Amino acid sequence: MRKIKILCALLLLSSATVFAQKDGKKIDELTFLYIDGKYDKAVNKGEALMQNDDYKKHPLIYVYTSMSYFEMSKKPGEFSVGEKDSKFPKPIKMAQKWLYKFNKVDKKAPKYYDKTWSGDKEFQEYAVNLADTSNKIGQYMFLDDKFRKSASIYKNAFRAVPSDPVLQLWQGVGEILSKNTSEGKKTLALALKSIDKDFEPSKATSSVIAHGMVLAEELFRKYEMTADADKAKGLIEVFKKYDPDVLNAEKMAARKKKTLEDGAVMRKFESDEDDDDNKGNNKNIIIDGQDISKEKNNSSGNEEDKLDKLEKEAKDDKD
Repeated sequence: MRKIKILCALLLLSSATVFAQKDGKKIDELTFLYIDGKYDKAVNKGEALMQNDDYKKHPLIYVYTSMSYFEMSKKPGEFSVGEKDSKFPKPIKMAQKWLYKFNKVDKKAPKYYDKTWSGDKEFQEYAVNLADTSNKIGQYMFLDDKFRKSASIYKNAFRAVPSDPVLQLWQGVGEILSKNTSEGKKTLALALKSIDKDFEPSKATSSVIAHGMVLAEELFRKYEMTADADKAKGLIEVFKKYDPDVLNAEKMAARKKKTLEDGAVMRKFESDEDDDDNKGNNKNIIIDGQDISKEKNNSSGNEEDKLDKLEKEAKDDKD
């Protein structure tokens, strides 16, 4: 029933374009590939349309492609995903990337399609689901002391779902703990500006907002950012209703242990010696192009470079 609802809504979207009929048909074909569960073919078609000058500014190709990557990530046995030698090795990162691009392109959507979907919640629900999965991966990396990797995941997630500042909060925590202190302090302060006592966290990240505030207070005090530290402390009391054990060190330690023990699925998102990023490194671990065995104040990487380029293109494209 849910798929029928999505199909009706999405067909309405694609048929409402200002494209010629033959061009609109390509969007319809992409829609049907997604609805039929042919997610790998939907990704191939969507990314091909992104290279076409007639389609690269059409928002729908990006969101369909993002959703297809996300769906493939949940079915590693059915699709070639998640392994370094698979056809789609990083489905969550690509889902984040194309949802980010959708958000940027969608600002100029009225010239491409009638936004009658604004009352429909399908895309919004998808964004929450992607944020939820990204948060779970980011939390696993954080608890496994992979702070730079966690920060990168949260950074990409926040770009994709900018309505959730809790993602940005954890990005800042990860950046500071991975020695990217200057950027981390800025990120953390920006997140705190978006969160006050009346903030209602998304169901994707409500369970981690209190813990994020605990860490934020500690870090703000360490760097003598007293006003921000005081605000974070007050917000711990506001949000601990979502995590009553957040101030219980013993229970938090037990939770960390269990998360790491149960994290077999999450481990595939970690870099290791055999990862493309780590070839030729027998001792040092490279995450997002950075050697985290040494304390460097640097957080660049191939995927983040691509996202930064997309962001710059969006800012430059002002027609």
